[in-house]
Amino acid sequence: MTMPSITDSMDITSSRTTSIQETPSPKIRNGRLSQLFHAHSLHGRKLDIQLAHQPSPSGQPPLAEPVPINGSTVKLADPSRRASIQSLASSPGQKLSRSIGSIFRHFQQPPPTPVASLGLLSSPSSINKPSVSSSNNPTPSSSSVSSQSAYDHVDRLETKYGAYIKPNDRKKHLGGNRKNLASGATAVIRLVQTREKKILAVKEFSKKDKNEEERHYLKRMQNEYCIGKAVSGHRHVVSTMDLVIDEHHRWCTVMEYCAGGDLFSLLEERPSLSYMEQGCLFKQLLLGLQHLHRLGIAHRDIKPENLILTLGGTLKIADFGVADVVQTCFEKEPHECHEWCGSENFWSPEIWALTTPEDGYDGRALDCWSAAVTYFCIRHHALPFRCSFYRAPPAPPHAKLGSPAFVAAQAADLGDRGYQEYVDQRKKDPMNCRLWVDHPLHASNKPIDPLPDPVRACLSHLLDPDPIQRWTVDQALDHEWLQQVEMCQDGKLDNGWRHYHCLPTPTVA
Repeated sequence: MTMPSITDSMDITSSRTTSIQETPSPKIRNGRLSQLFHAHSLHGRKLDIQLAHQPSPSGQPPLAEPVPINGSTVKLADPSRRASIQSLASSPGQKLSRSIGSIFRHFQQPPPTPVASLGLLSSPSSINKPSVSSSNNPTPSSSSVSSQSAYDHVDRLETKYGAYIKPNDRKKHLGGNRKNLASGATAVIRLVQTREKKILAVKEFSKKDKNEEERHYLKRMQNEYCIGKAVSGHRHVVSTMDLVIDEHHRWCTVMEYCAGGDLFSLLEERPSLSYMEQGCLFKQLLLGLQHLHRLGIAHRDIKPENLILTLGGTLKIADFGVADVVQTCFEKEPHECHEWCGSENFWSPEIWALTTPEDGYDGRALDCWSAAVTYFCIRHHALPFRCSFYRAPPAPPHAKLGSPAFVAAQAADLGDRGYQEYVDQRKKDPMNCRLWVDHPLHASNKPIDPLPDPVRACLSHLLDPDPIQRWTVDQALDHEWLQQVEMCQDGKLDNGWRHYHCLPTPTVA
């Protein structure tokens, strides 16, 4: 098995979804990382769905016939299609894992958690304020009232902050163009320049899909804004400032602008980072995750694409679109997350066992696994596994079409044999797995440097297939390896030297 370099391009997607529901016209978000990091990942295994029950003459599952999914016909076994039916059968705007009311209560409470001190801007609190009916129209429809009240007392972007500007450093592979710094399935990233000449990033959300309920749409905006606002103020988390509306009546989240690009772009342009720089980036990621987890937030989509950098190379966690509140001020114990989301290539093994959106899992344990996978991307420019399952058991009868368990059970190549080898070897000796000394998915034919024992010990705990035994962020940061990693301050080191894990300075028109 070979793995391409980070600059190779394959037609693969990493899905970022919530629950599977019967809603038409889904929007599919393509993940750059899964397109570029691995060749025989999900693209290679082509998760065929065996809808016909008769086996083929060869004994292999037959190719699926075209089937209708959400109003469109898809041939699931077609190699040119996306890797998972999950990407095809999901849509934005499904129910949130936590009610928005509980999120607001969580943010407004006094200590013991620091969330209370952050407060909220007035905009979201007025989103659901009912409009007053005029005498000419005493009984407006509920949809018109909701639509009108959604914009009441909400600041306008240009009035409060300034006009959009065109970025020169747009990323074409991120969907950037003359106006957008980047774009995705549900939002675009643009820049605005304030009257004080400060550059800010603006996440401009797409307008409500015609098949999405207004309340679901508003909840999505509020959820991402409230969580982003609550976790702001930490060195390794992007600060969310405001929720406003632009001149086209689109909801926008105003955030700090980190001009150093994302970690994925850094790995493309600076492939020869020193081991200390790699450790510095990983430690910054864990410190940001520690902040989120202590506030009771699970990110659920940790990957290089969602880690951005300042000009000096300070790493910050961004994009809270699928983040979940797992423990509020009122709860003594964290609760489970529900609904699969994020990027398949960074899923921990327990996610592949989910059969319905009601199945629960530990969102913070998922973050820890994803962080360890991200370290492999930083160090080897490759993923440790194509996927974290092999020979998955048959999906139970109640498994939803497109659920991780259903997809894994129908994988034509059974999953990743290298993952199973890792699981078997770590049972004998976690320190002597082939993964630590001879990366099976590395792109180059050249031998790689074996991981030192302290690094192996830490990663083996973070990559524990058992989420109960898997290390927390606090345990990882207390480990001797990370204790010895010297972190820079925006590139500068105490001894006068510096780190160079940053991109060239971009320019803005």
